[in-house]
Amino acid sequence: MPQTTQGIILQHTRYRDKKSILKIYTLQHGLQSYTVNIGHSKSSKIKAAHVQALNQIEFIEHNRKLREVHLITEIRLTILYRNISSDVIKNCFATFINEVLIKCLKEHNANEEMYFFISEKLKELDTAGKSPANFHLFFLLELSKHLGFYPNNNFTNTNNLFDLQEGIFTEKVPQHLYYADSETSFHMQQLIEADEQKKDFSCNGQIRSELVKTLLLFYRLHIPGFGEMKSLPVLRELLT
Repeated sequence: MPQTTQGIILQHTRYRDKKSILKIYTLQHGLQSYTVNIGHSKSSKIKAAHVQALNQIEFIEHNRKLREVHLITEIRLTILYRNISSDVIKNCFATFINEVLIKCLKEHNANEEMYFFISEKLKELDTAGKSPANFHLFFLLELSKHLGFYPNNNFTNTNNLFDLQEGIFTEKVPQHLYYADSETSFHMQQLIEADEQKKDFSCNGQIRSELVKTLLLFYRLHIPGFGEMKSLPVLRELLT
């Protein structure tokens, strides 16, 4: 039976001339896969513009029992981005976010809090008055909260080393290699504090590069199979 569903497109893969497979993070069912027929006429209910990565959509789905890939027969954009595609830095941020989400979102169950967090962050990126240089840092930090491994902000003059494996600040050098030095740990604490207090965070390109490196290692330790980020080099080049 057809039903109306809301979702955020994560991945679009063509497998025939007019057919594609979409991976969509849905409000109602979590991560799902769908097949779509893309038309080129004015009357088509699914066009190429509808199926771009990170589009926020409402669609008619036909849930096919005993199959992992379901069918979409109609798509409507619920949010029309105005700046993400035209602003080079915002577009790079979007590509980075898209890759992170593909690596992290695996559950096939509804998570409204996660869904609306992603939706709001994408709208925030699109409507920001200027390209926010630290957007990806805050996104990674805030997403970790929804994924269940947000760092413990217990930094002190003595607890000044960030243990990435445990997600805490410690005074003793850990018995493993996954910790940040005292300078990077200090900036990490400043970022966490800025996030918690919803205030600005400023840093230069070198600090920003160290922080994103630290956060991505933090993700690799807590998300199985996270791996390397292909979009990072381009983003790093734009921001440094």
